[in-house]
Amino acid sequence: MTVDAWFVDPAVIPNAKNADIVGGLSHWQSLRTIMVMADYIPAGRTSRTMYGRVELQIQTEYAFRPGPRLTTSIFSKGQIIHKIEQELPQPITSIEDKSKVETLLLRQHKQVMEIIGSDEFEDILRNRLPAKDLPPPRPKSLPERLKSIGGVAGIYAIDNDGNFLNPHITSGFKRQFKAVFKHLHELLSVFTELPGGRREDGVYEVERDRLYLVSTGSGCFFVLTTPADGVNYEKALASTLK
Repeated sequence: MTVDAWFVDPAVIPNAKNADIVGGLSHWQSLRTIMVMADYIPAGRTSRTMYGRVELQIQTEYAFRPGPRLTTSIFSKGQIIHKIEQELPQPITSIEDKSKVETLLLRQHKQVMEIIGSDEFEDILRNRLPAKDLPPPRPKSLPERLKSIGGVAGIYAIDNDGNFLNPHITSGFKRQFKAVFKHLHELLSVFTELPGGRREDGVYEVERDRLYLVSTGSGCFFVLTTPADGVNYEKALASTLK
């Protein structure tokens, strides 16, 4: 289709109507807008990874219709098994916009690649892929096992010297348990020190149905709980160490 097909000159074609001219111009302007926007579309990203015996293809791309967005699709044997979309505030209209969206696109693609195999994705994949092709379930970590106990409201990791692994939690813990924090090193001595910087493992009740100290040998967790019917926290927490 040529430009001349849309720009109609009434002097050359006397029977041409104004509506035809306006309609032709409008259509051409729409096409031109799409062509300009296409110049700014960032290149997509495609990766392949294995999950058990299944090859997954992860594809992230930008689209401006029906609205600007980044879409990451996960394929297995050509079929989409999961899709993640992030809406963007406005379409790309400049080289600067394109550069910013490229950064977002690569970040989203990388994040999806990193969380494949997490609990959230494992549930999705196990519901949509043949069981015979799946790897055995991933063993849950100790923090995951602790959090799965009914009534557990929070866990706070510390090393065997009493240093909190998340410094942002320390101030909150200090306010809530001033006496405990003041005598923290005495509390840790409940678990005998062993060679190699380890301690014996076990569970100590600091405040019944409220706070427990769990030693794994290589580190400890304060476990904050709320009263729950029928839950013996000492036994439940000890069972996670087996």
